[in-house]
This record gives sequence, C-alpha cells and structure tokens, in this order.
Amino acid sequence: MLNAFAIAALALPQALVAPEPAVTDIPSGWSVIGESPKDARIELNFAVKQRNLQSLHDTLLSVSDPKSPSYGEHLSNEAVHALIKPSDEDIATVHSFINTVAGVEPRAASPNSDFITAVMTIGQAEALLGAKYEVLRHGRAGVQVHRASRSGYRLPESVAAAVDFVSPTVHVPGVRTAKKDQLSPLDEVVESPNVPQHNVPETLRQLYSIGFATVGNATSNRMAVTAFLGQMYSEEALKEYWAEYCSEQKLTCGKGLPTLVGDATTGTPGVESMLDIETITGVAGNVHAEFWGFAGRSPDNPENEPFMKWLTQMASTPDETVPLIFSTSYGEDEASWSYAAADRLNVEFAKAGTRGISLLYASGDEGANCEKGKYVPETPSSSPYVTAVGGTGPTTGYPKPGFEEGIGLSSGGFSNYWPMPEWQRGAVTKYLATAEHLPEKSVGYNTSGRAYPDIAAQATGFCVTPFGCGVAGTSCASPTAAGVFALLNDVRLSAGKPPLGFLNPFIYQSAAAFNDITVGNSGGGCGIGIGWPTAKAWDAVTGVGTPNFELLKAAVVQLP
Repeated sequence: MLNAFAIAALALPQALVAPEPAVTDIPSGWSVIGESPKDARIELNFAVKQRNLQSLHDTLLSVSDPKSPSYGEHLSNEAVHALIKPSDEDIATVHSFINTVAGVEPRAASPNSDFITAVMTIGQAEALLGAKYEVLRHGRAGVQVHRASRSGYRLPESVAAAVDFVSPTVHVPGVRTAKKDQLSPLDEVVESPNVPQHNVPETLRQLYSIGFATVGNATSNRMAVTAFLGQMYSEEALKEYWAEYCSEQKLTCGKGLPTLVGDATTGTPGVESMLDIETITGVAGNVHAEFWGFAGRSPDNPENEPFMKWLTQMASTPDETVPLIFSTSYGEDEASWSYAAADRLNVEFAKAGTRGISLLYASGDEGANCEKGKYVPETPSSSPYVTAVGGTGPTTGYPKPGFEEGIGLSSGGFSNYWPMPEWQRGAVTKYLATAEHLPEKSVGYNTSGRAYPDIAAQATGFCVTPFGCGVAGTSCASPTAAGVFALLNDVRLSAGKPPLGFLNPFIYQSAAAFNDITVGNSGGGCGIGIGWPTAKAWDAVTGVGTPNFELLKAAVVQLP
C-alpha cells in the first residue's frame, strides 16, 4: 500500500526542488576534465530522513557525560537504528523514485534503510536527477571523480521531502595528505643533543607518560585508521617499522597485522596511510588494529563516494566487531559541504558515539585558515560530535612530558554551522575573554560557534617507513592521540567497564589530566598577523592540551 501511494504521488505533476546548492567555484586543486561518459557507472546514495534526532542527541549526551547517571550505558547498534529509523513512507518514496529507472534496483546500505543506494549509468543518473556530470581531477593527488557540482541536481517535491541529500552530486571530496617536503632518508637520520629526536614510538611514549611496558590486554579492544581515495598500506613496510622502532627498543607494537576492512584491498602505499597505521600501532601496543580503506579513485568505479561508504560500513558493523576508536585525517573547508549534508554527517557521528565509539579527526594543517580575507573553519573537525586533534612541536626538554609548543600549521577556530556545545562553553568563553593577541574580529570568526581543536599531539618530525623522517601535519597527531585513548579504553575494558565512547564531555571535565600547552601560536591570520595564540587552559591551537596517560588512566578508572 505504501508503495502504491508513493507511486501515485510521483505520477502527479510536481515542482522540482534542489536539496543542495550547486557549486559555482570548483575547490582549489581540482579541475574539470570534461563531460562524464554516459555509459560510465555510478552508485547513487540517497540519505533518507531519519526520525527522533533530538532523542538521539539527548541520549548521546546522557551516556557520554561523566556527571550523568547514565554514563557509559551505550545503546546497541540495533537500538540506535530502531530509534532513528526513517518512516516507511519515506523509504517507499525513495524506492519508487529509483524504480522509475528501468533495470535499476534500490538496495538498503544500512540496517534500517536510512541510506539507500542504486548503481546505474551516468546517463540514467543525469535523467533521474536533472543533473550534468563532469569528470573532475585533483592534480596533486591524481584522483578523478564524477560530480554534478556545477549543474546541481533537482528532485520531485515528494522525494526531496524524504531525503537529506543524494551523493555523489555536488560535493567535491577533500584531499589531505601528510606534509613530506622535509623528508630525509631513514639512514640519514642523525641524533644530536642540540636537535630534538624524531617522533617514533619510544619518544611518543615518553612524551605522553606511557610506560614502555604498557600494553593492551582486553581481547575485545579494537582501534582503526581510515583511508580514502585509494591509499593502502604495505605489510612489509609496517613489519620493517616495527622491527626498527619497536623490537630494537623492546617495545610491543601492534597485535598481529591489521585487519583490512572496506573496498580498498589493493593500492599504492602512501605516506598518509603508512603514517596512520604505523603511529597508532606504535603508541598502542598489543591492541588489535584495523585499516578501513575505501577507494573512490577511478571515475569508472561505482563506489566513488568513499567517505559516505565508510559511514555506512561503520553503521552496518556489529557491536561485537566494530572498532572502539577511529582516527581519520580526512578534512576540508566546512562550507564545501551543504548544511543539509553536513548536518546528516553529524547524525552519523552521533550514532557512533551513542554506541560507544570514539571518533578522532585531525584538525587540519592550515592554521587560522582564510579565504578572501575571511576565516574558514574545517570539517569534520568542526563537528561537535567528533574529537578534533590539533598539532604541537617539540621544545627544549623534549621528550619529557609537557615540553611542547603550539605550531603554525595546527588548524583551529570556530564553526560557522554549529553552535558552541555546553560541555566546552566555560573553557572557550574564558579564552575569548582573556587570551592576548586574538585575531581581529574583522576576519569574521564566529565566537558563538563550536570551537576546535579539543586536544593536541605531536605533529612534526615523524618517521614513516619506507618514506623517511620529517613528516608533519595533524595527520600525525590524530593517530597518536587515538593510540593513547585506545590504551585508556583497554584499562576500562580490562576492569569490566564500558569504553569511553564520545570523548569530549570527559575531556573538558578532565582538562587537568592533559599537559597544558601555553607556548606558540598557529599561522594564518588572514594576512594581518599571527593566527590563534596559545593560552592557559583551552586554546584554539592545542585545545585543552596533550594527553598525559598516567593522569588520564587515574581519571578513567574512577568513571562508572
């Protein structure tokens, strides 16, 4: 009956609605190669509107706030899906719309059909969406994708009312890679008493008060790094890294080779992917790691919206096997996502947190990023449902805990989309009222928006096998911090307690367990000076500071 109503509605004349605005300016680094071939295949992903989103938000805060009587009482994946399941009417409307394309069958990409996919040709997608697809290429990354960014797309009113967005259409993916312009071959690294050592497992464990004998013990503990656009890792290089930087120092790194998850089963090992997996396993010894890779490299590959693919994969993974920590270095300008699409991403992040999953994101490498004289926040690090990790560098005394400074590349600031959450309001308000040398208000930052980063970690001088040493960027910081929190999860799981889940309320309530970084500043500033300054307590360069494992361990064992 529902399908009959949906079909009848589609048969009536309807106005066409654009769920998202077209993109007038293609993002920097991308260029239009030409029209997409009509016979190329593409997988469309319909994000069906969900229900009870306020209940989801309230539940997330309830299970994540250490002061809540419900702290740690995470929902099962089945309970989360049941809570926000789309209406049968909306699901039927999307199915009926897809069924208007001959020979194409809709498929539920998530357990409750809040994502529905359909593989078709570009020609069929253009006819269905009233769009014009083009091949876009990113020169530096060598990535090509199909997008209808400049034409936009339109849906019948009844369909537009049933979905948040359709992808891949207008959104052009961000491409972030670790900086490697200062790499030196591994055999040329020379230790000097006047030059800080490179960041390897031994120095990171000293810096963040992780005992060399500290290892994971909980068999249910899992952590993961994500990779998009075809980057892979090399098992041989990872083994070489462990041999050089772990075995020789009698450190335990990793717990067997990482499990591969996703569609990127083959690919070229890159600095980014090797950095992520080597760093997280180097910090968190004897914790099982997974490498979640999603391709999206070839425009002829229908799986060419890798970020959405990761979200649906995570939502479909059972509680018994889903990693409890994810580190991601993906990021781009906040405004590159429409508000509707960005809001839906927040829902997916909130779903993960409600299940007890921690999501850590590199805050970005642009400092106080600006375009046309105005401050530009980055996302997903600006989302209030993830933990954003800024960057620090070593100072004299390193690797003793706390001998760090905020550095120019560490992105931070304020979201233009999301209001400031209560769990950070006190800390951020104090910063805005007392910090010296804040950027001029004329650059347009939103002091009532969600502030980031939340924490920081080392982001310079990393050694990455087989590429060398000198890698920099918050892509170094996120897996470092993720490794620390994976060990903290292990402490709780070994004591029969639930994982930490969504971290931010705990972080701000336990700021004293972090090393407060009060030296340094970020770069940028829209051409009128420095970016954000560091300060006592929270700041827009290093958040509340860098982790101190021993202090954090004492804090997490006290939680229910």
